[in-house]
Amino acid sequence: MKPEILFLKYAFPCTMIILQRKEINQKTFDSLEKSSFSGKPAKREVLEKVYFRAISRMKALAKEKNRDYFSEENIRDYFINRHNEILDGKYADFSDKGLDVDKNAPPALKHLCKVFQSTIIKKGFDFYVVEYEDNGEVRTRPVSNTILPDAELGDVVTIHYGYA
Repeated sequence: MKPEILFLKYAFPCTMIILQRKEINQKTFDSLEKSSFSGKPAKREVLEKVYFRAISRMKALAKEKNRDYFSEENIRDYFINRHNEILDGKYADFSDKGLDVDKNAPPALKHLCKVFQSTIIKKGFDFYVVEYEDNGEVRTRPVSNTILPDAELGDVVTIHYGYA
């Protein structure tokens, strides 16, 4: 999978917040949504501009691990591992503190912002019900299947916001 496609599959769920903060316009949102749902790559320059927070954090991670910041390995490592650690307040020395959600949002919103590896336990027309572990507690929740429409029961997927 092209890195631009993989990155957007992880990052797109944050795009509504970026739009609400007026950091992008509706046209940019619509373009990113179309790319995300169709699996067609967006231009890396656009991704770097819109998702500059994640990109700067991916670059820091890549520097630590001595690898390309836009490699599949680094993208997955950032979203599956580092992203949640930042939301939990680790890496306090980071110069980029990110969105206010890091410290000012209610716990339920912070939970939605986290990325979890989950197992699909039910399929609906336009959603999955997934099961995942969070701090030793097994949870379930419905998520949209628009970014990942072809997953099957039992597949392990990542969830972010309300998307698989």
